[in-house]
Amino acid sequence: MTAPHFDIVARLREIADTGHRSDQRVAAAILSDADFATHASIERLAEKAGVSEPTITRFCRMLGFEGTREFKVKLAQSLAVAGRFIIAAPSQEAMGNDVPSIIAHSAAAAIDTVTKQIDRRDLDRAAATVVGAKMVRAYGSGGASSMAATELENRLFRLGVLASSHIDGEMQQMTAATSNKDTVIVAYSLSGEIKPLIEAVTIAGRYGAKTIAFTAPRSSLALAAQLVLPFHIDEGIDVYRPSPARYALLALTDMLAMTVAQKIGAPAVERMRRIKNLQGMHKSDAPNLPLGD
Repeated sequence: MTAPHFDIVARLREIADTGHRSDQRVAAAILSDADFATHASIERLAEKAGVSEPTITRFCRMLGFEGTREFKVKLAQSLAVAGRFIIAAPSQEAMGNDVPSIIAHSAAAAIDTVTKQIDRRDLDRAAATVVGAKMVRAYGSGGASSMAATELENRLFRLGVLASSHIDGEMQQMTAATSNKDTVIVAYSLSGEIKPLIEAVTIAGRYGAKTIAFTAPRSSLALAAQLVLPFHIDEGIDVYRPSPARYALLALTDMLAMTVAQKIGAPAVERMRRIKNLQGMHKSDAPNLPLGD
């Protein structure tokens, strides 16, 4: 039986480079058209690779599979998850498009998407919940979600909201265990399927904390949280372009932070004034700089 995290594509590429000649042919044939390989008969695959049918069977067993059927299932799973990264399409830049324009368009499109998706009433409820908290803990894991969690802490402390961010799963669960009815958890996850994060939100809820999630609709995290602001961003097919979801999460964070600031009102403005006043002592162009930069 193969290991649960067996990377079949990486192994095929290794064989294509360093394997025996017949194995190199089979691996190269599969990598050149992985979709074909998942559906083709042994006869057609052998013909494409220029080898015998028994060689195909032996090749699959060498990889640790019982036969070609199990191999095809594993290959199909890999294609479903990361197929566009196996043979990358030409970059849009190489096709004559301008990289700055591509990034700007994808960022604007992501922000426009979440702006249309968000329920203003739920956003207001989330902000009111944050304002009423004695402690807000922002959780995120991985890339964009951890960045958003850190940014929420950065947005809230200057408004006078006691907040902390945690991007480590163990810390998320430990801090969740210290929660009570005065705690609010704001969790970020693009997939909504990060197990330690889901467990942390569940733990906090059991101790009476109010839990809010920015995540994929109908995901496990969405089911675990009490208030969900669902969103989904189309990643597109250009593997060279960074994910535009980062911009969407930052926009959602700013929407929440601004709504919180409006609800707090004058006390929040006074705290921001103090920060700005401090900045003015050290920077000549302080009036024209962003707060806290």
